[in-house]
Amino acid sequence: MKHLSRMLGMFVVFVILPTAYGANQSITVEIDYGGLQQSRKVETRWKQGITALEALQSVAKIETKQSSKFIFVNSIDGVEGQRGDMAWYYDINGKRAASLAYKRILNEGDRMRWEYTKDVCSPRRSEQ
Repeated sequence: MKHLSRMLGMFVVFVILPTAYGANQSITVEIDYGGLQQSRKVETRWKQGITALEALQSVAKIETKQSSKFIFVNSIDGVEGQRGDMAWYYDINGKRAASLAYKRILNEGDRMRWEYTKDVCSPRRSEQ
């Protein structure tokens, strides 16, 4: 009986607790390609200090563009932003992000959504 109790205790410590603890150690990344590709939703592993950019990089092929001291997501899975026309924007848990993706630290369980949509921040190239 003592042996069975010890085995049950080990099962709880090594199987049940890590599963329960790890259940929320993920983040969801959704990508809406603006109708150019089928949208997709992926769950990826969360770790302390992970940024929105790193989480996106873990589930998609991305290209970034540096402008001055800032880094912007320019392309996700080959869908490239067009300055003044279409761009990539993201939100966290349904709220528009207030900082650039390379600076935004995610929390355990966050839901991040990237959307390819009308560029409302940049003037068209012809307007510059």
